[in-house]
Amino acid sequence: MHRRLILALLLPAAVGAQDIVCDKGDTEVLRLEFTGNASFAPAVLAPGIATTPSHWARRSLRFFGTRYCLDKAEFPRDVIRLILFYRNHGYLDVTVDTVVTHVGASQIAVRFAINEGQPTRISSLAITGLDAVPVRNAVERALPLSAGGPFDRVALASARDSLVMRLRNAGYPDADVLVNYDTDLPTRLAAVTFAVVPGPRARIGAVRVAVQPFRRGAQVDTTVVRRLAGLSTGAWYRQRDLERAKRTLYGGQLFARVSVEPDTLGVRADSTLPVMIDVTEASPQSARVGGGWGSLDCFRAYADYSHLNVARSATRVDVRARVSKIGVGRPLDGFSSLCTQDARNDFFSQDLNYSTGLTITPPVSARVGVQPSLTLYSERRSEYNAFMRSTPIGGALALARSAGRRTQNASYTVEFGSTKSFPALLCAVFNACDAADQSSLLRQQRLAVLGISFSDEKTDNPSDPTRGTVLRGDARHASKAVGSDARLQFTRFTLDGAAYYPLGREVVIAARLRLGVVLGPTFQSSVGDAYIPAQERLYAGGATTVRGFRQNELGPVVYIPTAYDTVQADGTPGGDPLNPAQTVYFRANAAKVGQRAIPVGGNALLVANFEARFRSPVLSNLLQVAVFADAGRVWNPGTAASLNLRTVQWTPGLGIRVRTLVGLVRVDIGYNQYQRSDGAAYFDTAISEGGQLFCVSPGNTLRVSPASVGSTQLRQASGSCPAGFRPPRENSFLRRLTPQISIGQAF
Repeated sequence: MHRRLILALLLPAAVGAQDIVCDKGDTEVLRLEFTGNASFAPAVLAPGIATTPSHWARRSLRFFGTRYCLDKAEFPRDVIRLILFYRNHGYLDVTVDTVVTHVGASQIAVRFAINEGQPTRISSLAITGLDAVPVRNAVERALPLSAGGPFDRVALASARDSLVMRLRNAGYPDADVLVNYDTDLPTRLAAVTFAVVPGPRARIGAVRVAVQPFRRGAQVDTTVVRRLAGLSTGAWYRQRDLERAKRTLYGGQLFARVSVEPDTLGVRADSTLPVMIDVTEASPQSARVGGGWGSLDCFRAYADYSHLNVARSATRVDVRARVSKIGVGRPLDGFSSLCTQDARNDFFSQDLNYSTGLTITPPVSARVGVQPSLTLYSERRSEYNAFMRSTPIGGALALARSAGRRTQNASYTVEFGSTKSFPALLCAVFNACDAADQSSLLRQQRLAVLGISFSDEKTDNPSDPTRGTVLRGDARHASKAVGSDARLQFTRFTLDGAAYYPLGREVVIAARLRLGVVLGPTFQSSVGDAYIPAQERLYAGGATTVRGFRQNELGPVVYIPTAYDTVQADGTPGGDPLNPAQTVYFRANAAKVGQRAIPVGGNALLVANFEARFRSPVLSNLLQVAVFADAGRVWNPGTAASLNLRTVQWTPGLGIRVRTLVGLVRVDIGYNQYQRSDGAAYFDTAISEGGQLFCVSPGNTLRVSPASVGSTQLRQASGSCPAGFRPPRENSFLRRLTPQISIGQAF
């Protein structure tokens, strides 16, 4: 009988290894239930057995989805598997019965009725052999079982492994632990003893290094390898230090193979243990080039080059270059006929966009754990008919610390740059509304930002998690104290947390909350007259935030209508702005014209996401279906905008994910029931010719008149442009749908 139980335990219980896909004449398992399982949830028990219910879509909708049927050979073995599971966790009296109920033609519901019984409990727990170990308390702390708890053999093995690893990380390389237990069946009590054999405590002895060359002759000196490993002769032996050294040597990408092990060929004394580091070099250089064509960028190209071992010191140098607007941007503007009309008409495509950078990453010992890097860059980038940002020189010093999937980073960036934009957008986006502020923004300014960030990922899969949590946050500060210009002062905080929980084998529940705020120079909620750069403001809307809105369009926006009406002071339509005797205003008519929205961002942000991800009823290995509801709000504290439940906008939607060679391709469709936000409206008279923009917001009283006596050029009176323009509400259901296509999960 004992042999049969062991054999049943070793039999594969995974669904893919069983013949449970339905053939003609098979009986479909429509439902699977467990009763009496007070100590273990169904989600824990179900993966360990072969019997599997049909796909959720089949169970719910009846007409499609994968059917799973009863495997008559595996069904009795499932009872044995459940019994073994419970016995391994201390429930020796467990019994399992099965109840099969017919719920339709060739359809059944399977129920495993479990009687757990009373568990065998640990009457005493002793650890011997630690009297001479100076770190005894640290070795014994927080073991996964204790006196009074169930006699769980899985926890017993885990406790034994923990004791061994803790000793080997405290200077005992030969430590071993023997497990003894005595079970009294009538009383259901067990006495457990861990007999520790620590062996002699040792320090690291000689560290020997062998380098296998990539081609002819080793390119990395053994002293560099020894310094990177960070193992100090005379330090207490710790297994985790050897593992850390191995990760560090692999992390620099200099080596294709790394081995860091106790040196069995070296001379060992009782108190020292030699270590052998054996590495095989990888190629020290790599390069890639490429290019493409885009509707707004026209032709674009890139080139990257990396050298991992500059001066044979393990110093890494990365060089990158990006160029776009080839064909329309000076000085490579001779191919405009091959570009789209949008690219040719974009005012900011007249100059080539580029980005160049040089990053130097020095070698760092594994003991330090903090990786510095220095980056120098120069760039010019533009947003379609919105702005151009030119940075002749910039730099960043970064410090990064990584421990698995937990990272901390600190950075200091400084750049000299200027922004070129339309007068209206300089006011609305950059808070530069008068002539003096605009001229200040157009000239080069120094922006210096001190930043810190962290990330803590505890999930089973970083790209498509099904369980666990993720927490990320960052803080960025710019002020005169860190070298920034007086007008460029702010502090920004963001915090992003997500959680994932599986419901059985087929459904994953995912939730995310993101918060952000930008504060003024003295940490007040209103930024006042401070200029917050566009890249430092907060945005929402798009494939990774609130999917019912287009990219960045949840929150404050300004509009560029395609036409306007002329209105006289008494409200009469028409009028001649060139006639000095008439008072004329320009005003957009939202019912008759189209418009383009320009997101301007805000200083406060709230985004919440809830998503249920299902295995697809067809091609379940390739497809995933999702139902989601996203909510968010972007606003500016200190203004009329505020945060409450009525102002938070939420959008439901459906999505599908496809597993491909390039990753998870995601298609989401969100439903947006809201009318678009109010915003200031401006009309572009002749941007391509350098003309001005007129405020055309409804209700504005900015008079339009000749620029001078007898002139045909127009000017508009100075003053604020009211945020009173609102596009008409979309009444068509299809027009309220917002499609989003991207790679990877939304969060």
